[in-house]
Amino acid sequence: MKNKTVAMAVAIAVLASGAGGAQAASISYYLNQSNADAVLPDGTNYALVTINDDVANTLRFTVSLFAPLTSIAGSNFGIDSFAFNVIGANPLQDFGAIAGQWTLPTGWIANVAPPPNQADGFGRFDAEANGSGGARVATLNFSIHNTALNLYSFAENSSNNAGQGNVFFSAHIAGFNAGNGVTSAYFGGSTLVPVPLPATLPFLLSALGGLGLIRRRVSVLALRT
Repeated sequence: MKNKTVAMAVAIAVLASGAGGAQAASISYYLNQSNADAVLPDGTNYALVTINDDVANTLRFTVSLFAPLTSIAGSNFGIDSFAFNVIGANPLQDFGAIAGQWTLPTGWIANVAPPPNQADGFGRFDAEANGSGGARVATLNFSIHNTALNLYSFAENSSNNAGQGNVFFSAHIAGFNAGNGVTSAYFGGSTLVPVPLPATLPFLLSALGGLGLIRRRVSVLALRT
């Protein structure tokens, strides 16, 4: 029931983001948990995951970092892995197995389960993109192509035991100084970013409600005659 509720919320957010008339849409989630919560407490928005479908047959992922991390950045600061899940059958394969399926930063690869794709504290994930310590990025941009997946396809919790809780997404970020010797951590989250309703959406919903009322009245009149 929880996953159905989340999926409905995702669908509403996508509808709202595309209600202005454009074909493309995007959806975003906060990473607001860490596995170093003694110094990086849960409930803080550390990163933002945005998925965009503005290119045909392509889903673009952007993972950007917020001030709670950028303000404590040191040398070689950035993201060096990002893990996510896929609802149902997973069409993704390891980087290079299908030509052109992944577009990744230089020095990065992707692994698809059955490798464990373990994000410490957040369970196991269906797919993980990762780079070496020398390939960290302050903002992660990558794409997947020709998979038939869509914006709804990633609202799936990780599996296995997760001390910090099972989540949709997790990133490993390193090269900062959070105190107490903490220079890296895993961050996870599934919190959907609220999308402001476009001005046209309330009118659309109102019109749909009015149409339903008219249909019910017509049905009642038909029964009376």
